[in-house]
Amino acid sequence: MDKGITNIVIVVLIVVCAFIYILWKNSRRTKDAILLVAQQQSLVGHDERARTLCRAIHMLNPNLTAGVDYVIRHDSPEQEPYIAEWMADTPRPGDTEINSALQEISDVHHEEKYAAMRRREYPSVGEQLEAAYQARQGNDAKQLEVDEKIRSVREKYPKTDECV
Repeated sequence: MDKGITNIVIVVLIVVCAFIYILWKNSRRTKDAILLVAQQQSLVGHDERARTLCRAIHMLNPNLTAGVDYVIRHDSPEQEPYIAEWMADTPRPGDTEINSALQEISDVHHEEKYAAMRRREYPSVGEQLEAAYQARQGNDAKQLEVDEKIRSVREKYPKTDECV
């Protein structure tokens, strides 16, 4: 009977040690991921060229995040920033796509055009006010419809200030 209890204690200790090891590895991985995101945000926050590259990538795929889906680096102040790692499931954009997005960003009227595209597709202020009134009266069907239109426009034309 003593030998059986000893075996059970040893197995429990092994399982606990394995669990602790897994937790430790996961916490290290999480710490490394947080540090990478912080480094990317610092680079993008302090380097205009890196911020512009980040905005171009974000314009091509608004769901990507620097430090999570890709890593931007530049080895010296004279060198242009570049995509050092691509970790996203989506295909990495080619140089042509990035250059096209960079050119569009460099257009001084880009933000105005972008805002105009969003405004054109948003429900009118009158529609939004009517929906809000109907929602206050207990009928929120129109409000849900207006909210869905707004959400879809925001997804179609997301703001590019994610990389600041």
